[in-house]
Amino acid sequence: MSILANACALTFGLVAVLCIGWRYHNNAKRRSFPLPPGPPGLPWIGNIIGINVNAPWLTYRTWAQTYGDLIYSRLLGRDIIIINSEKIARDLLEDRSTNYSDRPYLITNELCGIGFNSVMLPYGATWRYHRRIFHQTFRIDAVRRFLPLQHRRSFQLLLRLLHTPERLADHVFEYTTSVVLNSVYDYDPQSQNDEMVDIVAKVLEIVVPAVSPEVAVVVAAFPTLLKFPSWLPGMSFKRRMAVARGMTKQYIEKPFAHSLQKLRNVSPVPSMVHDALRDAELNESMLDDSRMKDLKEAAATALLAASETSNSVLMAFFLMMVTNPEAQKNAQAQIDAVVGNARLPTIDDRSSLPYVDAILREVLRYSPPVPLSVPHASVDDDIYAGFHIPKGSIVMVNIWSIMHDESRYPDPYTFLPERFLNDDGSLKHNECEDIVFGFGRRICVGRHFADTSIWSVIAKVLAAFTISKPLDENGAEIPVEPKFSSGPAIHPLPFRCRIVPRFEGMDEKKLEELIVAGST
Repeated sequence: MSILANACALTFGLVAVLCIGWRYHNNAKRRSFPLPPGPPGLPWIGNIIGINVNAPWLTYRTWAQTYGDLIYSRLLGRDIIIINSEKIARDLLEDRSTNYSDRPYLITNELCGIGFNSVMLPYGATWRYHRRIFHQTFRIDAVRRFLPLQHRRSFQLLLRLLHTPERLADHVFEYTTSVVLNSVYDYDPQSQNDEMVDIVAKVLEIVVPAVSPEVAVVVAAFPTLLKFPSWLPGMSFKRRMAVARGMTKQYIEKPFAHSLQKLRNVSPVPSMVHDALRDAELNESMLDDSRMKDLKEAAATALLAASETSNSVLMAFFLMMVTNPEAQKNAQAQIDAVVGNARLPTIDDRSSLPYVDAILREVLRYSPPVPLSVPHASVDDDIYAGFHIPKGSIVMVNIWSIMHDESRYPDPYTFLPERFLNDDGSLKHNECEDIVFGFGRRICVGRHFADTSIWSVIAKVLAAFTISKPLDENGAEIPVEPKFSSGPAIHPLPFRCRIVPRFEGMDEKKLEELIVAGST
């Protein structure tokens, strides 16, 4: 036995040495390849100087003109890879998804109380469970269940625009948050000042600017900042993050408790929470405390993420209609020809209204809501096109740059829906919408729900209203310049516009008649 044991030990030892040697050789070989080209930086500090902090995607696009579509950057000791082309994004994030489906750890998520965020979870068992919950509710063949909800909520939006068009931003946010609350929790906001809608608005206002990779890298590089009192100058970010943490329990627990209570008392309507609990019941497996916690956190992720991005797209739509009246007129002419003026368009009319889809695509192209996508992280060292991508790199796709590529979209700074139409007016095959929602295994699972939710509003608003520039005291139009916020998720800065009914004599009664006609 001792001879056999010694032989086995020797064999295992040789295998271990060979594996270690192979790995060392492989890593050394990879390190022998150069890093992707990029701008020169200062020692350790890296490339922080010269970056447009309000719109880093513009800086990265400028770098691409010099260094190419795969760029290496370094910021306070962290390797950052910037991708400026769809091909490279698909080559790495899809074809090599095993190595690029992770997320970088961003300390600001924890500081804001959203470390549970499914979008930023590391690739692993917890993320896969979250993903399964999302998929069973928001996959393409399941989202049609929510069409009546989106239909009803979009009509409510129209009525509010009729009465108080000056509150456009409030009405749009109430719509996007309400459809998510309904579809995730079966929670139905009953007023324009609903408590849960207000909580979501406050949390997003604090969290979105704080969770960019650049901010997280700075905080991680200087952890002593976290020990300074929040009242010191420059420490306001600590106060804002503390407020966000204080709201965590409200937006995680409160709507979830409502959903459970509604399941006990009434027949449930489709919702993400109900789908997950029903799935567990059908499989005769009650959710333990750990899985129930996962469900709560996945639901809270959907509430925050979907509310922000859909709101951004719809506000960009209104801004583009103000500044591009010809596109608006073209869409309205097609709606009138197909639908008429006795009802409002529904999702069943979509295939006959390609210009409306072209407008939606052009809004996404012109102003992608997450310009740098959500960052990925490389699990291991990699070689691509002769360049070494280090393990643990933050990998960012410059969606904005791809969507403004002149070779793909001529005259990219002009809002031009026709670029998505064939000569006969039909829609071209184009992956613009998919690109905006990300790549690979981490692509946004709620994209199909968002697509129908946004399209429903765009089509109905164009049918019912004219959106135009505001007027001064002399009745002359006031110019409106498109301006957008900064941060990982962007949206139009506040702008003024006029929203008036397209049809003479349009009042609440007539609008309700159009609504009812469109519902039958």
